[in-house]
Amino acid sequence: MSLDVAYLALGELEKILSQYDEKLKGIEDTWRAFTDSATKTKSSWDADLPRIKIRVDQLRNVVESLKKEQEVLLAKRELGLISDKDYESLSAELQKKIYEYQEKLDALSRKTAEIEMRVLYLWARALTRDYLAKFDLVELEKKIEDARAAGRIDEETYAKMKHEIDVMKHTWELLNLLSPSDKS
Repeated sequence: MSLDVAYLALGELEKILSQYDEKLKGIEDTWRAFTDSATKTKSSWDADLPRIKIRVDQLRNVVESLKKEQEVLLAKRELGLISDKDYESLSAELQKKIYEYQEKLDALSRKTAEIEMRVLYLWARALTRDYLAKFDLVELEKKIEDARAAGRIDEETYAKMKHEIDVMKHTWELLNLLSPSDKS
């Protein structure tokens, strides 16, 4: 009878462990897909961000240009070069354009910041030991400090890179604490 119990126990144990092994393989495959996708999205975002910033600056310049146009219009009215009626109508039209562009600029700036935050969050969650092992984080940090000191990168870029290196360092520490034991 004890052999029958042992046989049943072995069968049930093998079945349960096999089910969990399959579930974990599925999770690991999904995780690899997530980390690959998050890393690629971060890389793409980093490449597109300068273009986004240029476009935002262009919109900001348009708003500033329209505001200067409005100042010129006011000066023309004060010099008597245009009538009060013309000034009111042209000024109202300019103000409407300024408002529209400023609203669009503000909305796009908020959307850019939101996407930046989401990309960074997902990228940070996707960092793996294998990925982080490719970097000498201390050396990388030194390089950006040197680039900043030499004026090769601006403060905004420095702060972004410094923050990302800090995220990488903390993630490395955490992954080393939580790392599963090697497979036999």
